[in-house]
Amino acid sequence: MAGEFSTLLKSSGQKVVSTPIQPASAPAQPVSPNPTRNLALGLLAGLVLGLGLAFIRHALDTKVRGEEDIRAHSDAPMLAGLPLESRGSKRGLISVEEDPHGRHAEAVRRLRTNLMFVDVTTGRHSFVITSAVPGEGKTTTAVNLALAMADSGRRTLLVDADLRNPSVAKTLGMEGSVGLTTLLLGDADLDDVIQTWGSAGMDVLPAGPIPPNPSELLGSAPMEALLTRLMQEYDFVLIDSPPVVPVIDAVVIERLTGGLLMVVGVDRTKKRDLAAALKQLETVGAHVSGFARNFVASKGSDYRYGYHRYEEEMTRRARKAARTEPRAKQRARG
Repeated sequence: MAGEFSTLLKSSGQKVVSTPIQPASAPAQPVSPNPTRNLALGLLAGLVLGLGLAFIRHALDTKVRGEEDIRAHSDAPMLAGLPLESRGSKRGLISVEEDPHGRHAEAVRRLRTNLMFVDVTTGRHSFVITSAVPGEGKTTTAVNLALAMADSGRRTLLVDADLRNPSVAKTLGMEGSVGLTTLLLGDADLDDVIQTWGSAGMDVLPAGPIPPNPSELLGSAPMEALLTRLMQEYDFVLIDSPPVVPVIDAVVIERLTGGLLMVVGVDRTKKRDLAAALKQLETVGAHVSGFARNFVASKGSDYRYGYHRYEEEMTRRARKAARTEPRAKQRARG
């Protein structure tokens, strides 16, 4: 190109004088690639990608994971978090009786205490214990909570009002062929169907035979009269009822009691099921006294602080003292 330009100038007959303005020099840094710019762009792209993945994961996560998932639908208090027992544990379902010093039993006692504070505002001394759907541990929670109430010296009655799938009698290993249904139909007296269980003397009213019309029976005048009588004779009446989403039984019973305790299975309950249950309760004006989160991992926020840390510290100190005591005796003898 320079040769062509020189030939063109000669043919034009014009004289061109060129003067350098600034000497050419090699750049101190390469023009491309630009490491600083590329690093900034990479960090920005990583941030956007991470936020996008987090959003997608949150959108696709359908299970209740923690308190925030419950608070998104209700302002009712979180009364306790009940720990998930490790796989292979030999502890039974009735922790308050079989493992009274364990974490689960202590969490149940915390639930008992908090529920008593809630009861101060109602004064009716009775609660329906339910869940959104089956499999969230409502019956186990009801049994342990009733035992904890009885352990505190309060005369407590546990009523199995899950007339569609009764399981209190099976959980406690007692006779369940007669009970609430028998009583409501007028085929037995109250003293004939109530059974006492456990060292604390907890009374239990099993469900009895499954009726063809559970909702109508639970909403009947005899049921209302029975609950009125029970609340006069007992310090606390706890009622295990069917889940809210499949049937309306819990809603029917709640209006006759002081409130409703909702058991939520962490990592098991679906958000849409919890939302549907709470919406149904809100529609009829049912009072949710509080939530008990069940199957909470022991490493979660519920157990990062609290009694179990104190318990573990006391156990650690006791073991340390047991190891050092023989050494101290040996030194004293020497």
